[in-house]
Amino acid sequence: MPFPNEHSCRIRQPGDFQADSFRRMVQGKLAMIVGRLKGESATTVQTFRYPTDSWSEKEAREHCTAQGGHFEGAMTGAIREAAGRTRG
Repeated sequence: MPFPNEHSCRIRQPGDFQADSFRRMVQGKLAMIVGRLKGESATTVQTFRYPTDSWSEKEAREHCTAQGGHFEGAMTGAIREAAGRTRG
């Protein structure tokens, strides 16, 4: 599901990770969701998040592609308005 203020790049599926091990980390203008893979103690990147005020969709997509991830752009205004109407 797209986020209103962030582009997203999924690297690993959430089900690969231990429950309740997820944390958000920020390095410069890049945010990462990290967690511990099942059976491991070290953290691994699950998703990159790109704030729209720092990353264009093109820049974020290029970074995601270089990481081998699945890219999803942030919600556009029309999508955001439609989502708000369905949530009532």
